[in-house]
Amino acid sequence: MTSEWDYVSIASKIFKSTLIAGAGEDDCAVVKADKYVVMTADSLRESTDFPPQIEEWEKGFLSLAVNLSDIAAMGAEPKYFLYTITLRRGYSLKNFEQFCVGIKNLADKYGVIVAGGDTDIGEEMAVSGFAVGFADRVLLRRNAKPGEKVFLTGELGKAQLTLEQVLSGVDRNNSAYPEKLYTPEPRIREGLKLSEFASSCTDVSDSLAISLYNISSASNVKIELKLPDLSYLTEFVDEKKALELFLYSGGDYELVYTSDEGDIEIGRVVEGRGVFLNGRKVERRGYTHF
Repeated sequence: MTSEWDYVSIASKIFKSTLIAGAGEDDCAVVKADKYVVMTADSLRESTDFPPQIEEWEKGFLSLAVNLSDIAAMGAEPKYFLYTITLRRGYSLKNFEQFCVGIKNLADKYGVIVAGGDTDIGEEMAVSGFAVGFADRVLLRRNAKPGEKVFLTGELGKAQLTLEQVLSGVDRNNSAYPEKLYTPEPRIREGLKLSEFASSCTDVSDSLAISLYNISSASNVKIELKLPDLSYLTEFVDEKKALELFLYSGGDYELVYTSDEGDIEIGRVVEGRGVFLNGRKVERRGYTHF
């Protein structure tokens, strides 16, 4: 009969590390630090966060990616990751191994140590992750200044577009941008570069609108948007739908930041409050768990 410790044993082997104390070795993982310590936590549930047709290793990848995206938004280098996983009854050891491999593949890419974890059994699979990173200079939402421009590290709306296609019955292999939905790449390298010159930054996980309102509120500034080229969306949908996807969809995990220079320019910072497009206030809405 499979026990909790069978799962612990698999995780301990896959995530074996050189910590003072690591996964499964003690009550807590133990590390030392001498820089700014950046910490974040994020949770995913099978019914609300894992898209249809997702593979087991991609669930692991996604569980780490959403946490690393927060670290990237701070301009920090990720270092440690811990997880708590609730498994469905009957979830096989083979599936759990693939889940852990998905975490490890992404962790290895960015030099992240999986420092520990816990497993439990429930009616639905759920993953809560906790990530730690270090930075010499942290990027905060509150430092945007009038006169600066607003930039993105990449194109938005691709994940939601693909999700809607899959939900409508399209095979994932025939969908528009499956890599953006199933294996979104956290912008770690971009965040580290931005820490050298950007004034404020946040990741676009729930929507561009929400992210910009977070910067506007924290910095007490107004953001005036201008639309970039959305042809990568209008190839599949009309202009109205493309605008909806660009402003209000989640799951892209790009970074939006303010600076004098940058990648994809989408607006400017001015005196005032709120977020506006063509003189009209943008709604503060996007993805929500509730």
